[in-house]
Amino acid sequence: MINYDLDILFFSKHKLWKLERILEVTNLDKEKFYRILEEFNQKFENQGLKKLDYKNECLAIFDKIENFEETRYSINQKTFILSEVERRSLIYLLIFTNESSLSIALFQKYLQVSKNTVLSDLKKLREELMRKNIQIEYSRKKGFYLNFEEKILQEKAWYYLQNLSEDAGFYTLSKVLNDKDPLTIFKNNQLLKKIMQELQIEIVYSRYLSTLLFASLLKCRGFEKGSENINELLKSLIIGMSDGKNTIEQDNGLYRMAFSIMENVMKLAAIEFDDFTKTFMALLAHLTPAYYRLKNHFELKNVLLERIKKEYHSLFLLMDNVLQPLKEEVGEISESEKAYFVILFGGEIYKNKYSGKSLKAIVLCVNGISSSLIMQKRLESLFPTMEFILSARVSHFEKLPINSYDIIFSTVPVKSDKKVYLMSAFPEQREENKLYNQVLQDFQLPGFIKPSAQTILDSIEPYIIIKKPASKLDLIKIIEKKLNRTRKEGKLSGVMLTDLLTKEKINFTNRELTWQEAIELAAQPLLDKHEIEERYIKAIIDKVEAFGPYIDLGLGIALPHARPEEGVKKLGMSFLRCEHPVKLMNDDKHEIKLFIVLAAIDNETHLRALSTLTKILSNKERLGQLLAATNATEVEQILLEEEGEGEK
Repeated sequence: MINYDLDILFFSKHKLWKLERILEVTNLDKEKFYRILEEFNQKFENQGLKKLDYKNECLAIFDKIENFEETRYSINQKTFILSEVERRSLIYLLIFTNESSLSIALFQKYLQVSKNTVLSDLKKLREELMRKNIQIEYSRKKGFYLNFEEKILQEKAWYYLQNLSEDAGFYTLSKVLNDKDPLTIFKNNQLLKKIMQELQIEIVYSRYLSTLLFASLLKCRGFEKGSENINELLKSLIIGMSDGKNTIEQDNGLYRMAFSIMENVMKLAAIEFDDFTKTFMALLAHLTPAYYRLKNHFELKNVLLERIKKEYHSLFLLMDNVLQPLKEEVGEISESEKAYFVILFGGEIYKNKYSGKSLKAIVLCVNGISSSLIMQKRLESLFPTMEFILSARVSHFEKLPINSYDIIFSTVPVKSDKKVYLMSAFPEQREENKLYNQVLQDFQLPGFIKPSAQTILDSIEPYIIIKKPASKLDLIKIIEKKLNRTRKEGKLSGVMLTDLLTKEKINFTNRELTWQEAIELAAQPLLDKHEIEERYIKAIIDKVEAFGPYIDLGLGIALPHARPEEGVKKLGMSFLRCEHPVKLMNDDKHEIKLFIVLAAIDNETHLRALSTLTKILSNKERLGQLLAATNATEVEQILLEEEGEGEK
């Protein structure tokens, strides 16, 4: 772990420190100090340096610590290298600090590359920034400096900070920031902790270092006249990087927004959550920091974006409409941020239900609520007979009674008498397989031990001939691909809209109907096909009477549905276009021209069909065609065209 808490000791003229004084100047408790000291001594030992001497509650500091940032980040200069993207990002961040007399030679010193490489990187960076009208200027007196609106320059600094790796990239930036004053980052670390204490919130573990470095960048740069107070900006940043706890009572607007988003996901995905309150509170805890991030343009990168888009394809497509209340407040939402919401809802929608759970397991993930939820979901799919308790903070975990759990799955090392399994928040398939096999063996759980590709090849090799140009390595890769094949939600599960809305289920009427009659008529094809029971229609009507026009999707379209157990026999949909608008609940605000009845068998199988429907609702031209259609053939053609575009 990268830490700056003891810097005031390392760079002080005092070489002997009593424990009481250490705790006073670092604001640490005794246990945390011991843990950090142990981590530093391990780093010193790994670098071939003498360990710090701590005896009788007294710490002795070296006379001088050479290349301290290398030790802090465990950097080996022989293998040190920055990628081109990191170099360009660091050049921007160096200029952003407003350091006077920034020159090509200084860039060479920090980036450890040739003059030609710096000039090439600088040229590409200038071209990239010019697309946003940001200019890198140069004068003999000032050196390199940035010329544009201050707020935009800050947003760009955050963007480029996200491009840095947590070893070489952050090491270089740390070295730059601490170059003149080795306590620069330490002081900002203390400032962040003070603000966190005032707000009574904690920054997500995996986001703390980038937040600290950004705060240090802002402090180094200083604020131009007329810009907002730096501490106010840091407060917004800290809330944006927090786990969302202890802030949710403060903003009724976010509470209402979360409720609207919950309504949208239930409408558009046609689902009901088993525990609405639990899901709502999880959403609220995620929404609060997300709102502050998006409002201030501190968006997070999501390393799992492509994986999430593939595994939760249909749900991802629904997010634009689901998050409309948030979008109205903050503007466009990046795909990375949408993906975090997909994880949150996906964990509930795709979860399997098991009974007879025996072992209780703690899921300790300090990377934030979304990462915690996806980690829990993956563990639930691996070990369906376990009951999982989620913990996003070490402090919360330490307060749990030890007899309340049997196993710990954690992203960080923890000390416990119980069995601890260290794992990544987003494990690759090989890691999952290894973890699965180990847990099955340790606890003698029912299940099939997953063999490795090499084990399978060793077993079958005596009975096969590998023909050239194929090799054993090629065969191992093929076996691994088969073993590790993951479920593609968008392709392997879910039914297309055209599979459900066939000609015999697409109807038109010019009768003037009450809303109850319209629902009955719209659902009739499903009844005729024995896909629903009569009581399912009654359940829909009863729900509208009890909860209001929840089936109104807007734009004159309604999606009547109820729960699967209320009379669904088979997945189905039916379509009714009304010539005369029908008023739901006899309310002029809820005029419906198109009823699409859904009979869902679970929370997920129908999502692919609904994602296509949602795309049509978001496309004015397509929607106009659908509402203007006069026969089933025209409707089928519109749906086919939309699905065809979606498959491209």
